[in-house]
Formats: sequence, structure tokens, C-alpha cells
Amino acid sequence: MIKNILVPVDGSKYSVKAFNFALDIAKKYGAKISVLACLEKENISAWCINKNAHIQIIKDAEKFAMDFISELEKTAKDVNVPLSVHVIETKSISKQIINFATSKKIDLIVMGSHGRTGFNQFVLGSVSNAVCHSAKCPVLIIK
Repeated sequence: MIKNILVPVDGSKYSVKAFNFALDIAKKYGAKISVLACLEKENISAWCINKNAHIQIIKDAEKFAMDFISELEKTAKDVNVPLSVHVIETKSISKQIINFATSKKIDLIVMGSHGRTGFNQFVLGSVSNAVCHSAKCPVLIIK
């Protein structure tokens, strides 16, 4: 039975689609959703010439993530789906998603097929393939 759903988000339209799909599943099964936003700060720091630029980029990414997640929280509240929010700094987004899913006993991961917009524009590469192949629970990829 599906009781705990993880939705990794990056601010892209694919994240929104995945979240909405997860909401439908949560309503059907009475499940709760954990939204996870990972900020891969080491990649950001590699692009910055000075410390002030690095700090500002991180602050902007965190603000974008929280604004994006705030909208998801409102949507979940409107349909009475329990939601928890987690914003985590990490060296590897895919490993963080997998570790989070394992530690929180997630039954299903629902994620977008790719991002590269929103705050994920600061991170190179897609993680959906890595998560799909390494997670111990089912992974639903939304296009």
C-alpha cells in the first residue's frame, strides 16, 4: 500500500506535473507527500569568481525553492493532503533523493523526467535516471 510519497522538485514544469500526479495518488490512497528540494552547492561554487557572488546565487536559489514550495503547500492544503517540506544542501542530488527515500521509508517516488529550469538551472545534468536505477522503491517518472 502507498502511504508515503516522495516528490523531488527543482522548480521546473515537470516538477509541477509530478507533484500534481502525486497529489492524485495521495488522495486515492490516503497517503502523505514529502517534497524534497536539493541544492547542489558545490556545483554552484565552482562557477563563482568571488565569494559574494557565490553567496548571492545560493540565496537566490534558496528563495526560489521556498517560493516554489510555498505554492505546492497551498495546493496540498486545498485538497487536504498532508505535506512535509525538506530543503537540503547536498553534494549529490540523486544520492540525497535515494538516501532520503530509504531513511523515511518512502513507498513511491514521483518525479519529473527532467528539469533544468528554475533553481535547477544551477545544476548540470538530470537525476531521474540515476534515481530510477538506484532507488529501492518504485519510481514514477512524469513527462
